Amino acid sequence: MALFPLEEFSTTIPANDPDPVLETSFEEHRLEAYEQGYKAGWDDAAAAQAEEQSRISADFARNLQELSFTYHEARNHILNSLKPLFTEMVSKVLPTLAQEALPQTIVDEVLSVASTQTEAEIEIVVSPANRPALEHLLEGQTTLDINIIEEPTMAEGLAYLRFSDSEKQIDLTSVLTGFTQLVEGFFTQQEKVAING
Repeated sequence: MALFPLEEFSTTIPANDPDPVLETSFEEHRLEAYEQGYKAGWDDAAAAQAEEQSRISADFARNLQELSFTYHEARNHILNSLKPLFTEMVSKVLPTLAQEALPQTIVDEVLSVASTQTEAEIEIVVSPANRPALEHLLEGQTTLDINIIEEPTMAEGLAYLRFSDSEKQIDLTSVLTGFTQLVEGFFTQQEKVAING
């Protein structure tokens, strides 16, 4: 016999009388624990994916916002760079072109009317600055009775064509003024858009 009797801590189920209720209960607990673990893992994966989608959406929105600012900044920079060019064109180049184009516009209009009224007397009222160019263009014209009248108070881009039964105004000055206002209005509007975003 043993000198020191030791206590036995193991629990044993008698081999000859297995309890089927305990065995079924153990299997149910194991299956339930597996289901809970599986569900917890699925919930964690779904939450992680939703969090990832939310992060991707936020990053995408932030990148679009940065691109939008970059586009508007670049556009404003380009427009601000072009403003002096357009202003100079409107104030310097276009008036010169209009002054050069006025005599040809007058001749074209006279020839158009002359095709329908061959015996009509035509008076052309222009500023003294436009007369030489107009006379040069009408030098070879001998079939029409054209009288050029100088009016010192008229603007250089303005002319009146008087026929026997009608009168027509050619006003390139107002076209230039309108164009100037359009360009200035465009840049004013762009400045407001840039300020207000």
